[in-house]
Amino acid sequence: MKKFVRVVCFVLVILLIFGAIFIESIYAGSLSWGAKGSEVREVQEKLKRWGYYKGVVDGVFGAETYRAVLWFQKKNGLRADGIVGTQTKRALGITTVRRTQYDSTVRAAQQKLKQWGYYDGPVDGIYGSKTGSAVKRFQRKNGLRVDGLIGPQTKRALGLPTGTAKAAYTATSRGVSRSDDIRLLAMAIHGEARGEPYAGQVAVGAVILNRVRHPSFPNSIAGVIYQPGAFTAVADGQMYLPPNDTSFKAARDALNGWDPTGGAIYYWNPATATSKWIWSRKATVKIGKHWFAHQ
Repeated sequence: MKKFVRVVCFVLVILLIFGAIFIESIYAGSLSWGAKGSEVREVQEKLKRWGYYKGVVDGVFGAETYRAVLWFQKKNGLRADGIVGTQTKRALGITTVRRTQYDSTVRAAQQKLKQWGYYDGPVDGIYGSKTGSAVKRFQRKNGLRVDGLIGPQTKRALGLPTGTAKAAYTATSRGVSRSDDIRLLAMAIHGEARGEPYAGQVAVGAVILNRVRHPSFPNSIAGVIYQPGAFTAVADGQMYLPPNDTSFKAARDALNGWDPTGGAIYYWNPATATSKWIWSRKATVKIGKHWFAHQ
């Protein structure tokens, strides 16, 4: 009997060890209750800025942070599990890089940045908040686009091989440059959403881009924006007010893939909306004064 009990205990211990390893592999790179550090602080700062988090920005993932994450996930059409994984980080605008895919590039970049005084963390190939901040400082100092991504131009400036990878951006119309698309998108964002929280401005840009990809709408930014009756700012001329720096930044974030709406293709301000049809849409996300709908 004693031998049987010992065997059962041994098996249970083995199962617990493998279970812990399995769970760790699933949630590697995620932040959850009990986590501490600069990455948690960054999440808290984002959530506090947008009104989801009322607590102290202390880098400790406790009950208030957990509730704020849940609230943000529900409002943005994400799985509400209280875990800040890849999708939630992306919705928060926090750059995430998978270690398995970018390990060697990140490690090489960290070595260069540490050598030149931009980075003081471990050279471990893990893209965390310290690495992101160092990349941004380097980009700002060297006149590059400050997006925290180790793309071809940043690699070239760091003296790293760029390979043959193509840029992620593709113009939405023949003969249209990225700068043209950014400006037009910034004009629409400024006309439609100036005065909204920053996430709300990015969200308006994301809706325009979601429409470009949707089969029911024109397949270019210009086509979507100038579609008859689509946007009030075009009709009343506010679209042509000079966009500010925030509108340009929001346009770049939207073009780089940040979508706080989780794929919405409609939005409206319930206090000013005059279209009866828009009220037939089911609101799934609310950011600032705008309601967003996926269909």
